[in-house]
Amino acid sequence: MRCGVPFQRLRALLMCLGVLHGGCAQVASSGDPPKVPDAGCEGLACQVQRCSDGKDTRLRGTVYVPNGADPLASAVVYVPQSGQLTPLPSAPSCELCRDPIAGRAVTFAYSGSDGKFELRGVPSGDQVPLVVQKGRFRRMVSVRVPACQTTELAPDDTRLPRSRAEGDLPKLAVAAGDHDAIECVLRQIGIDLGEFQTPDQRGAVHLYDNQKPGAATLPGQLLLSSLLTDRNRLFSYQMLFLNCSGIAYSQGLLGSPQVRSNLIDFLRQGGRLYATDWSYDFIGQLPELAPFVCFQDDKDCSVTTPHGFHTAVASGGLGDPITGAVTSQASGLADFLRRLAVPIDPNRVPITELLPGWVQIAQTAQDPQRFPSKIYLQGMSTGKLRPLTVAFEYPPQAGCGRVLFSSYHTRERAAQKTFPSYCPLGAMLPQEHILEYLLFELADCLGGSLG
Repeated sequence: MRCGVPFQRLRALLMCLGVLHGGCAQVASSGDPPKVPDAGCEGLACQVQRCSDGKDTRLRGTVYVPNGADPLASAVVYVPQSGQLTPLPSAPSCELCRDPIAGRAVTFAYSGSDGKFELRGVPSGDQVPLVVQKGRFRRMVSVRVPACQTTELAPDDTRLPRSRAEGDLPKLAVAAGDHDAIECVLRQIGIDLGEFQTPDQRGAVHLYDNQKPGAATLPGQLLLSSLLTDRNRLFSYQMLFLNCSGIAYSQGLLGSPQVRSNLIDFLRQGGRLYATDWSYDFIGQLPELAPFVCFQDDKDCSVTTPHGFHTAVASGGLGDPITGAVTSQASGLADFLRRLAVPIDPNRVPITELLPGWVQIAQTAQDPQRFPSKIYLQGMSTGKLRPLTVAFEYPPQAGCGRVLFSSYHTRERAAQKTFPSYCPLGAMLPQEHILEYLLFELADCLGGSLG
């Protein structure tokens, strides 16, 4: 006699006990027609039919970023028990991977390194709600699910939303800089143009001005100071992007105790901060963040308090391009690059568009136990193997927010043009695909990510 309980009966028992969401279900024995759950079930769990001959009702598909072209790993896919979406918080919050779904799910799965997933025990029907989510990117569609069959889903059903009309988007504040333009990469990954607006409008992406005076890229654009000095305004966003830019405003802003306090509190509450190249001061000048990354500047790495302002901007050319390599810590990024329509060798990533004096990292924290971080990409420069892209969670050991710094960045925008006409044309550069991947890592839950 075999020990244990057949899988289908065990699953039904677990549902009765509340280990799996739903309710008690009948299980058809071999050769019987499908049976539906009894009156003890809840919501869409009542549409889960128990199939004979070991069959199951399944959905298969591939999760894509909003452009529908690039597959995405570690997204959660599920059927909400209520058939409705639970509202997401409007302010930053600590979003932990141990509780990935707002509300209860009948069944859920995560996309693999190739973006593929399979849901089992799916409710059957002509209009079954299916949710695809990565952090605050969340979209629900209705799909037809025949009972006791495996249904292959179309790519357009399993991509993340392009606009708020399609689903939930994180609210993003982007400081348009003098050099790179992450907003152009946001467009290329599929976010709808109508979502890019000035802060007085309702779009998901608000462009602020952090350029040399008089170079605003949208009519009515507000200065970055209006964001960083206003705690309530800053806390209305989930993510803050600080493009590479000169110091027309940053030195004064970082000299303000209120701005420094706002940025740290933003991270403590679950905000996400992204900075590239010359905007490194927004990390290096904050005493709480300075110990995580030591930049090549005027002081030795043994000094973990803020170093001199903007002293890591090297003079003279440092070599363009260089070749980066994805580290062993970042297998998810390596998989992503290999699976693009035009694959990129993760061991030989060409990095271009470097400024003549781009900011170099000397090393990550001297005390990695107290200030842990993750190096995604590294490369040789000035005779030394250096981190090129680093991320860490804040506060250390009990992360709620997340910080990303990259020495390289996107292509420079065209001068004297407004958004989106200043965006470079043509296919994304390899480094822009890396930043695409890291955008979704930055947005994701904490405690099971940074892959």
